[in-house]
Amino acid sequence: MRFSLLTRLPALSLGLLLAACHGSAPSEEAPAPPPRAQVQVVQPATQSLTQYRTFPATSTYPRKSAVTAPVAGYVTGVNVRIGDRVRAGQVLFTLETKERRALGSSITRIDPSLKGFGLVSVTAPSPGIVSVLNIQQPGDYLLEGSPLCTVAESSQLVFQLNLPYEYHQLAQGRPACTIVLPDSTCLAGQVLSPLASVSPGQSEVYLVRPINPKGVIPENLIVQVRLTQTRQPNAQTLPASCVLADETLHNFWVMKLVNDSTAVKVPVTLGVQNPQEIEIKSPLFGPRDRILSAGNYGLADTAKVTVTR
Repeated sequence: MRFSLLTRLPALSLGLLLAACHGSAPSEEAPAPPPRAQVQVVQPATQSLTQYRTFPATSTYPRKSAVTAPVAGYVTGVNVRIGDRVRAGQVLFTLETKERRALGSSITRIDPSLKGFGLVSVTAPSPGIVSVLNIQQPGDYLLEGSPLCTVAESSQLVFQLNLPYEYHQLAQGRPACTIVLPDSTCLAGQVLSPLASVSPGQSEVYLVRPINPKGVIPENLIVQVRLTQTRQPNAQTLPASCVLADETLHNFWVMKLVNDSTAVKVPVTLGVQNPQEIEIKSPLFGPRDRILSAGNYGLADTAKVTVTR
């Protein structure tokens, strides 16, 4: 019996050692679920939607009045600066003739009635904006007829629009339009009849008149004129951020929630578009459908998401 136990002791020790090693080995952890995209959602709306075409135009004052020196003399006063808005009859410059300067203060001793002799006030011929200022400071001697400044009649402000001929239908019937200034200020305007000329680039020349412009608009300012191309009175719309496209811009889709955590890819057909809203012609979504508007870029079909506010 002793012999049998001793002979089995090495095998028993080996078994206990293997069991101890096996019990101390760390267990493999289950992989963590992938992080979910944080998204925001909107619901479809039905509204009137307008699609625009935008073209550059340049401000111009077609009617201008040149202000010149009525007599030869010295400039003693300059009362305006370039860009100033002036009214008809406003004094722009004062002049002094050579005879007045030669007599000096003694002219009133010679004859008190000659107090204003040789002093000339030059006034604005019409209301407008000083677009050119030839004399900027007093002291110069001018000959009769020398230019002093140019007053552009502000009431005649227009924007010259060179419209490519293939879009000439957009300007038919003197339509209303929107004029967008470089600082993003929007002015209401109206397209006038085309001029009897075509530019070398096969563009028709139209004049666009702003309606009640505020402030001073300088000449030769480049603006954007927005013309209506298409109007859809009852369009199913989504924000432009909802619509995704492939690299060729031929296939479009949106990501729609099917439950609180899963978004699926839904191909769509587009209609009228503007920078903020896009018409979805098909499919027809329900008013309670939830469409991803943020966090949707790059999501695969049936992506797991978390809706945030």
